[in-house]
Formats: sequence, C-alpha cells, structure tokens
Amino acid sequence: MNKSISDIIEEFIKSSLDMDDFIELSRNDLARFFSCVPSQINYVLNTRFTINNGYVVESQRGGSGYIKVSRLHDSDSDFLKNALQLTNKPISLLESGQILDQMLSRGLISERERGLIKATISTKALNNPINIDNNIRGNILTQIIIELMKEGRK
Repeated sequence: MNKSISDIIEEFIKSSLDMDDFIELSRNDLARFFSCVPSQINYVLNTRFTINNGYVVESQRGGSGYIKVSRLHDSDSDFLKNALQLTNKPISLLESGQILDQMLSRGLISERERGLIKATISTKALNNPINIDNNIRGNILTQIIIELMKEGRK
C-alpha cells in the first residue's frame, strides 16, 4: 500500500518528536522538503497533531515564522499547564472543544460539566463578533483551568 504525502509528513514529524519533547519547523521548508504546498503541511498539523491526539501546535506567521509541535505529557498537571498556555489567548470554538474533550477523557470534568462549559463558550452564548468571541472564550477557559488546578485535580 502506498502512503500518502500526509502519512509521510506525519511520520517525519512524529519521528522527530521521538528525539525531543518538541520540534520547531518552518512550514515553507517542510513544504520544499516534501515537494508539496504549505497548505498540505497545515492540513497534516490541523488533522493529525491535535490536542485530542496528544499534541500542541503553536505557530507564528511571517518572515521568521515557525511551527512548534509539542507532545503533551501524560500527567494531568502537565496537560492543564499546556492547556492553560493555549487558552491564555484567543481560542476558536473547535480548539476549545478539543481541550474539553481531552479534559473529559482524563476524568478532569464530567460529561455534564463538559456540556455546561461548551454551552457557556458557544458562539450563541457569547453573541459577539468572532474575534471578540475567541478572546472571551480563552478567558473563560483559562479561569476554568485555574480552578481545576486549585482543586488539586492535577
């Protein structure tokens, strides 16, 4: 069976992570290396290196832009610290849902709590333009994570 370019890129990034806890990459350099368009790199990162899959991806665009891929540590305390870094800035509804799903799977919140939080941070509840929604959503999740850390659910 032939592997797709996405599979090959995923394997490359995962094998690089076997050596370190995180790697910093250039989207354009990776695209040149694999002879693909930069959007192919974005696709792999957005679909295969998600919080649900145990990864955090940070990116900075521009001339000296980079992509940093980190593997989440197994402990809940480390997960909460990583999640806190993600929510301490504007965060999309999709990313928020991924964090909540991971919290549920780790037993940090119940199914009911997940539903209540999702309702609280939904676009309908926030009723603001998207850029303001993402800021408010990040602030709300940050406070929830801080409370979870205080409760000793680490």
